[in-house]
Amino acid sequence: MDQNIISSLLDFGALGLFASFLVWLHVKTQKRLEEAVEKFQATVKNQEIAHTAAEDLIRTRYDSIIARHESQRQSVYDDVVKKLDDHSRILDHIQDSVRVAQAQRILDPTTTRPDR
Repeated sequence: MDQNIISSLLDFGALGLFASFLVWLHVKTQKRLEEAVEKFQATVKNQEIAHTAAEDLIRTRYDSIIARHESQRQSVYDDVVKKLDDHSRILDHIQDSVRVAQAQRILDPTTTRPDR
């Protein structure tokens, strides 16, 4: 410190020394407060980074589950459509066979109808 300031403070006696103590205390408190704010901001930033990473992990897992479910649903849908097509072809074949059999009965007068 400058000698003039020190001598001025000493000229005021105890009041000057107490004023200098309060100034020093204020400066120290401000420093400590700024350090605490910086640590808090760093902690918040780290928590945001961790939260973002956890959110990305959850999103990735969710997307894979949805993709797997969609794949299974599509597979079941394709299987049902194939079976329906197969059954439709079988039914068409049966209907054609029945029509042919009925046409042969109508054309052949020697065939007898079974009792109903």
